[in-house]
Amino acid sequence: MMMPPLRIAVLIPLALALPASQAQAPAQPDTTLVQPVQLNNCSINPLSTMHDCTLSTFIFNRAPGPSGRGEENGHSTTLNITGPGLSLGNSGGWRVQHVNLDFLNVASRGISQGRTLFFYKHAVGDAMGTYDYVYSDGGSTAQSDEAIKGDAIDMGETSGYFHGTLDSTTGAGDTTPVLKFVSGNNWTTDGAPLLDISKGTVNGHITGPSTSLPGSTYLSTFPVDNTLPLTTAWGTCADPIPNNKLAQTNTPFTCKVTLKQGRFKAKGLVCVTGPNYPEQAPITAASDPSGNTQTITISVRNPNAAGANILQGGLCGQYISFDANLALTGYRSSYYAFGALDPHHLIYGFNVRGSVVGGLPIQGAEAEQFGVAGFNGYHLYPGCEVITNRTLGASPICEPNAVPWAAGDRIEAPHNVAVNTVARSTDLIQNTPSNGTLSSGDLLQFHGAGTSGRGFIAHRTRNANPNTLYKPFGGPLDAPDLHRIEGYFDNGILFYQAPGAVIRIYNNAVHPNDPITLFALPGGAIRWDPASQSLLTKTGLHGTTTSIGGSPLALGTCANGTATIPGANNSMIPVTVASNTGAPGFSPTGAFQVSAQVTAANTVTVSVCAILPGTPRPSTYIVSLQ
Repeated sequence: MMMPPLRIAVLIPLALALPASQAQAPAQPDTTLVQPVQLNNCSINPLSTMHDCTLSTFIFNRAPGPSGRGEENGHSTTLNITGPGLSLGNSGGWRVQHVNLDFLNVASRGISQGRTLFFYKHAVGDAMGTYDYVYSDGGSTAQSDEAIKGDAIDMGETSGYFHGTLDSTTGAGDTTPVLKFVSGNNWTTDGAPLLDISKGTVNGHITGPSTSLPGSTYLSTFPVDNTLPLTTAWGTCADPIPNNKLAQTNTPFTCKVTLKQGRFKAKGLVCVTGPNYPEQAPITAASDPSGNTQTITISVRNPNAAGANILQGGLCGQYISFDANLALTGYRSSYYAFGALDPHHLIYGFNVRGSVVGGLPIQGAEAEQFGVAGFNGYHLYPGCEVITNRTLGASPICEPNAVPWAAGDRIEAPHNVAVNTVARSTDLIQNTPSNGTLSSGDLLQFHGAGTSGRGFIAHRTRNANPNTLYKPFGGPLDAPDLHRIEGYFDNGILFYQAPGAVIRIYNNAVHPNDPITLFALPGGAIRWDPASQSLLTKTGLHGTTTSIGGSPLALGTCANGTATIPGANNSMIPVTVASNTGAPGFSPTGAFQVSAQVTAANTVTVSVCAILPGTPRPSTYIVSLQ
C-alpha cells in the first residue's frame, strides 16, 4: 500500500554571521510580488485525521540546556513598525498594524470558532491559555480613540437582514429561487427562513394568552380575532425519526401515526413540528386509516424524538410576524405557524436549543402583547427554511415548500428567532480545595496613581439603549437585570474595608422626588423618600398562590396557580415570586422557570414551566406587586 506523501518542514537555526556592511544596511523594499496560496477542499491529513490545508507539528523532548531554562516556541513572529504614522480619527484615518489578521467567512450551519486552543498540562507550574503583555505610552488624542485595552471585543448579532425581490423562479415550491438584492445584507442565513412578503394573506390580532395545545406535549396555541384556514390532518408519530446522517438530505421515513383530526393524503407537504427540529416534508404515501391510526411515508431531513406532531394543510409552511416587534426594532419575527384546529386558535412553536417551545409573545422581551390594542397585531407569510447557501451571497437552497413564488415578489430573509448572545463565558472547574491563594472566577488588580479619581472605574456597565424603550418610561419592554446571582453564596458582597458608600445613587430615573426602592423583598420593600429624606418600609400588595407542582411536566409545558390580591390590576408588575419551599422545584431530571403576571382584576397567575422535563415539587408562592 502506498503511503500518502507527507510534507516535512525542517527548521534550522540561523548560525551564519552576515558581514557588518550588510548587517548595517537599511532594509530595501522587496519588489517581488507576494505569491498567494489558495487550497480548495483539502483532504484529510494523515497526521491529524482532520481536513487540514496546512499542518505544522513540532516536538521538544529534551531540556533547552543544562540548566533547563529557556523558551520553546511552536511559532514566533516579530513585527517592527517605524516611519511616519497617522492618527486623525474618523475624519482623517489611521495607520493600522496587526501581527496577525484573519478573516473567517461562514455561510453553513454548525459550530464555527475563530480561534481554538486545546491545551493540557500534566505538570506543576503556571498554565495559561492566553497570556498577553500589552503596554503603550498612551495618548488618546484622535476622534474615537478608545484606550489601552488588554482585550477588546466587538461582537453580537449582525445588524440588518436581506431585503430584495424575486428575480426569477420556477414557480410554486421552487427550492432555488433566484433573488435580487435591494437593501440590508446581501446574504441569506443557513437555518433561518426565507419569506415571500408579497404572498402574506393572513393577518389579525392576538386576543388572549398562549396555552398548551390539548393533546400535544409541546405545542402551544393562542387565540386570534381573524378566521384561520384549518388543518386537514393531525397525528402523532409514536416512533422516533432517526438521524439519516446525510447533511440536509431528505430520506423516506414510514410512521404509524395516531390520528387526532382528519386523515393524511399522499399529496404535497406536511409540517413535522418537532419536538426537536421542525421542517416541511413531502408526504409520499398514506394508507387508508384503520380506526384512529394511519401509516404514512414522509421524506425528512431532521431527527426527532418519539411523539412528533405532524400536521397537513391549513397554515403549514407559514411564519408568524409580530407587528409590534417590527415597528419597534425593524426586525421581523418569524415563528413557526403550524396549523389551526378551529378558526380562531393558531398552533405555533419555535426551536430553542433542540426543543420546540411556546410562551409567545414573550412578555417584557418583545413589544408584542396579547389583548393590547396597537401591540397585538400579527401577519403570516409563506416561507421556507434555508438549508444551504451556495455562495457567501444571497444564493440559497430551500427546504421543500409550497410557497407560491412569482417573479417580482418582495422577499425577506430575517434572522432565526432563537438568538443567544454571551460576550464572555467562563466555565471554571476546581476539584482540589482552594489552597489559600484565593482562587477566583475573575481577578482584577490595578496599580499606579493614575487609577484614581472619578475618571477611573474598576468595573463599568453601561446600558446604551434609550430609557424610552422600557415600561417605566412609556416603552413596551422590561429593562434587563444589571447583575443576576444564581446559587447560594455566603456573602453577596464582601468588603474588607468599608467603602465611602456601599451604594451611591445620584438621581431618580423617573421623577426627582419619587421614592426609590432600595430593596425589593418577598412581601415588602425598603425605600428611600427623597422628599422627606427618610427610609420607608412598604408591605405593598402581596398574596399567596394555591399549591403548584407535584405532577410531571413535559418540556415547554407549565403548571399554573393563582393568587388573589385585592387591588391588583393589569398595570402592576410582579416584583418577587418566592416559593415557600425554597427553589421552584429542581428534580434529578428537570429544571423549571417561574413567572407571574396579573391576568385579571385582583388575580395574579404564577406559572412554573419546564425548561427540562421533570416534576416540580409542590409549593405555594408568595407574590408581591409594584
